[in-house]
Amino acid sequence: MNFELTPEQVAFRDAVRGFAEKHLREGALARAHSPDHPWDVARLMARQGLLGITIPEADGGQGGTLMDAIIAIETVAPSCPRSADVVQAGNFGAIRVLAEYGSAGQKKRYLDRLLSGDGVICVGMTEPEAGSAVTDLKTAAKPDGAGYRVSGEKIFTTHAQYADVMVAYVRFGPGVGGIGSVLIERNAPGVKQGKPSRFMNGEEWVTTYFDNVYVPPEN
Repeated sequence: MNFELTPEQVAFRDAVRGFAEKHLREGALARAHSPDHPWDVARLMARQGLLGITIPEADGGQGGTLMDAIIAIETVAPSCPRSADVVQAGNFGAIRVLAEYGSAGQKKRYLDRLLSGDGVICVGMTEPEAGSAVTDLKTAAKPDGAGYRVSGEKIFTTHAQYADVMVAYVRFGPGVGGIGSVLIERNAPGVKQGKPSRFMNGEEWVTTYFDNVYVPPEN
């Protein structure tokens, strides 16, 4: 099996390295210790095409491969680890879930902002009593008209303190078949957050509480 990069991947890596060394190396230490999201860097990398690499062109992304995004993360990291995390958030996890499974309306409402570097999406999965075992989660979604009311708690959610919206995994009913996800905006009534904490790598997270939060049918 050949693990060598293709000529196209080498050219892409070299271009990303030049960009990172020119624009991201300076200020890297300050970014690493700042609790704030580097919005200026996110917008700069969006203009460079480093956000949405894994998102289809039809949805506003670059239509690249997972390996392309990994190369970008690996190449940015030596110059600025915090900026590499921005690339990760703009290509993997919740943003890919939205692009893959979101409705046309959901993607229109959120993706443009995420791909421009003006917003962040996070994923709420881990809970105090369940860990990351989604089968054991307690956060519940109860029907309310055409929508749902969500109550529960999420912990260890990276980017939660400044994310526009969360893909929150909830329980609609018993068993594995009762598990699904909803989109909950951070400023929705009933959403509260605790005091920021840090992982060992310095990245911040906050506990997010849902107190009878209404989730409209379009979410």
